[in-house]
Amino acid sequence: MKKATETQMMGKLQAVTVVTNSWVQSIRFYTEALGYFLLERGELTLVQKEIFGRHLGKYALLGHEDGAVIRLIETSHAGALPNRIGAHPWDSGLACIETTTTDLEKAYWKVLRARFGAIVSPSEIGARSNRQATFIGPSGEQLIVNENKQKLPFNSSFLRREGVEAPFNTLVALPSKEHIKLYDQVLGFAPATHFNPSFVPELVNSEANVMDEEYSGSYSTAHAFSLDPVCVSSTQYQSFPCDFFKTGIASACWKGTYTDDLSLKLQEVGWNILSEVGLPVRHNPEPAALVFRGVVGEILEIIH
Repeated sequence: MKKATETQMMGKLQAVTVVTNSWVQSIRFYTEALGYFLLERGELTLVQKEIFGRHLGKYALLGHEDGAVIRLIETSHAGALPNRIGAHPWDSGLACIETTTTDLEKAYWKVLRARFGAIVSPSEIGARSNRQATFIGPSGEQLIVNENKQKLPFNSSFLRREGVEAPFNTLVALPSKEHIKLYDQVLGFAPATHFNPSFVPELVNSEANVMDEEYSGSYSTAHAFSLDPVCVSSTQYQSFPCDFFKTGIASACWKGTYTDDLSLKLQEVGWNILSEVGLPVRHNPEPAALVFRGVVGEILEIIH
């Protein structure tokens, strides 16, 4: 068995990138509907634009005084479509952002009053009666919001504010257990949950979407790592690689530990290294990082 220091290559989630061509609406969604603060803003550097796309421009970091942030980046492509348009929840790729709130009902109606959409209304899921709702942002990004009235260990100020908590997890849907093994091999990370959904609800506004205990298993725990590669071993799912030329979730960023040989590991398994310059994080507009495309086209950033 590996020692903890050998497995914890990926530390806390730092940011989730959302590309938008509806800048004002996106800012309003995160600040007015979800209760986030505009923490930092600026313009991507020339180096970042050369790497990730010259169509990208200003950025904003949205969140709370601690925890990860939503990294909102504006695209000049007015007609760009959401990356996961027409996707099932578990089609392969970087699927959604996961977060929490102390009052799910209040958060749900606040989002609706601000005239934004919900995919699934607050529902009790599985035998453990976990309550969650699924919202969709102006750029097509999906947010799974879980209700948790208890103080959570990853955020000391959780109980001092209302609204939706900063992101603490992202979900990567993978088509087989062999793909999950690569995460352990390359990133030293073994996920807490393996499950196969018995069915996959369509992404439509419907209160009839009912998820069974097996399907909801991925959401029942605050995981030790801020990445949850979910195994869905079925051939019916499509693949949706991350893309900075579309809108919605484009990448996710973690603090790296024990990363000295990460570059070599990525090259050995053919995961394409895109850059050694990352996108803005708190107090660092151009961090040193390894940015790479993973096994199903997901773009991950590990900052040093």
